[in-house]
Amino acid sequence: MAQATQSAPARLTGDFSYRSKHCACDGLLLIGDAFAFLDPVFSSGVFLALKSGELGADAIHSALLKDNVCAEQFTEYGQLICHGIESMRKLVYAFYDEGFRFSDLLKKHPELRGDLTDCLIGHLFKDFDSLFRAVGEFADVPTPLEYGNPLIQSDLNNLSSTVVEN
Repeated sequence: MAQATQSAPARLTGDFSYRSKHCACDGLLLIGDAFAFLDPVFSSGVFLALKSGELGADAIHSALLKDNVCAEQFTEYGQLICHGIESMRKLVYAFYDEGFRFSDLLKKHPELRGDLTDCLIGHLFKDFDSLFRAVGEFADVPTPLEYGNPLIQSDLNNLSSTVVEN
């Protein structure tokens, strides 16, 4: 790098997070980054991608055994993955809040050390309501996103009629 020259000003960007509006439709299930990506500050993206692959494979296997791959078959998968994503998303938002310190949280709420550790290590599929109520005392905690469920055929029909009417 000693011979290198900077060709443009350095820039900083962040929050590449996204989530698909729907986790599935008839015959299709989104897993990994195809469904969602979360800011990589806690390396949660790889875990969530792998876990969604595991849970998605189970959901697909179950749907194939029933010979029914309609979107409704993937409702539980979508709800579970969204719950895990939301848990980590709240922690990421707190991390980026300049007024938030994990040490302050644990000084005031030492009983939440286990929940915080569980969330950070990827045990995301449990109830963290008390943890995020406490985090909310120190930082803005985002409200859960209202999407991530399967695209049900009746929803698609309603969307089509809305588009035609407009």
